[in-house]
Amino acid sequence: YYLRGGDLNVLIGNHHYRIHSYFFYRESLVWRQMLDASPDGGDHGTTDSPSPFTLDDVKSEDFERFLWVIYNPQYSLYDAPVETWLSILNLAHRWSFWNIKDLAIRELEKLNIEPIEKIVAYHEYKINKVLLIPAYIAMCKREKSLSLAEGTKLGMETVLRLADARERARQQAAESGIRSPTFEDFEDAQMEDMIREVFGIAPRPTSP
Repeated sequence: YYLRGGDLNVLIGNHHYRIHSYFFYRESLVWRQMLDASPDGGDHGTTDSPSPFTLDDVKSEDFERFLWVIYNPQYSLYDAPVETWLSILNLAHRWSFWNIKDLAIRELEKLNIEPIEKIVAYHEYKINKVLLIPAYIAMCKREKSLSLAEGTKLGMETVLRLADARERARQQAAESGIRSPTFEDFEDAQMEDMIREVFGIAPRPTSP
């Protein structure tokens, strides 16, 4: 991405990018502040300044994935795997590119993501937990216990909430007379109500 007419220079490792500041200034408050706050009184990182923005905490591969969204030549056709969208989501969240973050979430919702991976990512990037209800249900209905590695990834709070939902399901089954219940005995709608309560998600809207 060394583009004709580019007025913003970015350096990541030994990769030099020349792109258009317009998109970054328009879409991101973080970049707007970076572009406005020049250390030498000039336009740091732009064509008026010889020193580019150096991004030490970003991988060139991730930055190029992010630029692909902005400069995609296929006009709204975004075909990419989960890994790519999670990479884009990470930078969009960090830099407050809200439109690109929304796009990444919409594309991720079309893909098949392992429940644990989805829960961890959506928690990290503060995505609406309503979108995680199917993943929470899948974890509650899973017969296999969490491994230590899985529990560590999910975090103590999430592990405890999932355990609470599972215990509530068992208790409800016992009260209804099921002697040896499995989680397959529960309809997703039943589990969803428990999940919403345990995770503090608003109840489903009632039909008029």
